[in-house]
Amino acid sequence: MAATTNQYKLGLFVILGFLAAVTAAIALGALSSRKEKIVYYTYFNESVQGLDVGAPVKFRGVTIGHVSEIAVAPDHRQVEVAQEINVQDVERMGLTGEGFPTKRFLVPPDLRAQLGSQGITGVKYVSIDFFDPRVFPPPVLPFPPPANYIPAAPSLVKNLEDSVQKAIERLPELLDSITVVIGRANRILASFEDAGVSDHAASTFIRAEEVLAVLRSSILHIDQAHLGDRASETLTEAKAAVAKLNVLLEKFDGNEGILAAAQRTADSAAQLGNDARGTTRELESTLRDVGEAAQAIRSLAQALDRDPDILVKGRSQAKGKSP
Repeated sequence: MAATTNQYKLGLFVILGFLAAVTAAIALGALSSRKEKIVYYTYFNESVQGLDVGAPVKFRGVTIGHVSEIAVAPDHRQVEVAQEINVQDVERMGLTGEGFPTKRFLVPPDLRAQLGSQGITGVKYVSIDFFDPRVFPPPVLPFPPPANYIPAAPSLVKNLEDSVQKAIERLPELLDSITVVIGRANRILASFEDAGVSDHAASTFIRAEEVLAVLRSSILHIDQAHLGDRASETLTEAKAAVAKLNVLLEKFDGNEGILAAAQRTADSAAQLGNDARGTTRELESTLRDVGEAAQAIRSLAQALDRDPDILVKGRSQAKGKSP
């Protein structure tokens, strides 16, 4: 009799537990069904691989709803994603109007829906956030959107794909531009080679170096010569002239001299474009003038080398002619 009573109690306990579980499930379902929700639609012009029905809808990381339906859009090009958003959560964010069920989720002009990825598993969700409408304007749909519509913003993967595609499309144009620049550079270099600017410049530099060597030798000879007491005044003036001549030589020689400047000018001549030929003629004229000046200085140096007293004689004759 005691064993039968225990079995009866055990069976009653199991039945009561089952009824309690069913009641709790019904209560939770009823509570969930009483939550006010609004369905909103977004149209994505990209793959939604990894997004499933029931995926969360988040506003800056806070879950405010879930994906209720995924279908092909009326234009057969985009993907329609329906999202059930909890009205209470939306009200806490201050994004609803007055008087539900007539209240509507107010969509600010800078609110967008974007696909996001959870970790490295590839599972996606819908992220709702604010974006700059100048950078992410609302997409133009080929069909009228429903009243409860949230514009889509391209995902990070979509932006990356678009950037790579644009770079690939511009690659032939960039290659053509590089080819044109190389061709222009080759034509400019060929024009300078045909004009013989480098040969003229090298010849002038060699002649200038020879003149400088002769002048240095003559100046040293004059400085070491003993002209006597009568020529002391003339020597003073000659030394002053030699000093001025040294200044002139420094302008010709050295890293900052005229010759170095001419060398730099010749080196930078390859950078000239439209005025290349005119610059070549001007450079040749300048080099001829420098060559003539160098020839005159060489003649003066040779005269001083032959007759160091020429300065004294010229001074004496000038004194004799004065009243």
